[in-house]
Amino acid sequence: MIFVAPQIPLTYTACNLFALWRRSMTITISPHISLQPLLQQDAQVILELVNDSRAQLEKYLYWVDEVIDLNCAQRYILQRIDSGLAHSQWFNVMFNGKVSGVFAIKSVDQQGVAELGYWLSHRVHGHGIISQIVAALPQLPVHSPIKIIEFRCLERNIASISVAKKSGAKHIASLADFAESDGVNQALLVYQAQLKPPSPDPA
Repeated sequence: MIFVAPQIPLTYTACNLFALWRRSMTITISPHISLQPLLQQDAQVILELVNDSRAQLEKYLYWVDEVIDLNCAQRYILQRIDSGLAHSQWFNVMFNGKVSGVFAIKSVDQQGVAELGYWLSHRVHGHGIISQIVAALPQLPVHSPIKIIEFRCLERNIASISVAKKSGAKHIASLADFAESDGVNQALLVYQAQLKPPSPDPA
């Protein structure tokens, strides 16, 4: 007997395989928070998030003014996921099953210093999302030799500074007049913290 596979449209099969792959790559942080790989296919949702939170994001993030249409959103993504920086990894932040922002290990240098980057929709502020992701870093399968995590925050970005301090990071350097943001020349503050070792599995 010859078994003939049912004829399933290729596009339907590809979409389902892609969904299964993305689900398999999901990193769970908590029942409400997870990370998924940031891909060029996410350009539309990234554009919608930026447009919805543009007033909040453009105060501290230089690239926001450059993301004005779908092509710009695709360029934003490609410049990051194909940056060529060592051990760079970029993720969608999922909150309650919806893309709500971006989290990144932007690079890891030879000393094991990992620069982190992140932004969120203003609609999900107040849930401690980024702090929970940072706290979970030692357990995450990031496949990079991270010893120290580094935060770079404009001096008036109180929310990002709070995330850094909550992780135990200390202020180690300042770059004066780094950028004009929100109508003011602002210093860039650099914070670093030792990455805590993973908690041992319970016996």
